[in-house]
Amino acid sequence: MEKKKQRRRARAGFTLIEILLVVTIISLLAGIVAVSIPKYNMKARVAKAKADVDSIGVGIQSYLLDTGKYPASLDALTQGDDPVIASIPLDPWQNPYKYVYPGTHKPYKYDLWSSGPDGIDNTDDDIANWKTDNAPAGGVTR
Repeated sequence: MEKKKQRRRARAGFTLIEILLVVTIISLLAGIVAVSIPKYNMKARVAKAKADVDSIGVGIQSYLLDTGKYPASLDALTQGDDPVIASIPLDPWQNPYKYVYPGTHKPYKYDLWSSGPDGIDNTDDDIANWKTDNAPAGGVTR
């Protein structure tokens, strides 16, 4: 009877190899997740910048409807007794959004953009209203 108890105690628990195998598998999974996070983080930042450009654009259009002209700067949207926008956010890379009226890409309207992750204007990673305004109003193509 005494030997059976000792054998059971010897078998109870995990061996060192089993523990090392589990730790290795968990480490591999953690490594895969750690490598994937920056890619999705960048996609989320770009999506936020596009949403900001769109919402600031709505504010600019509201200003145009209220005053009959485009604002001279983005600051005009936040001024007055009844501001169009409470505050202009920074882009996800902590740079201010840029606004030009009349626009160089949209001469009869305005240009609104973020310099993107590199912080440099006129590069491929810029997030801009002239890049997202390609579809005509109402979805009708000619």
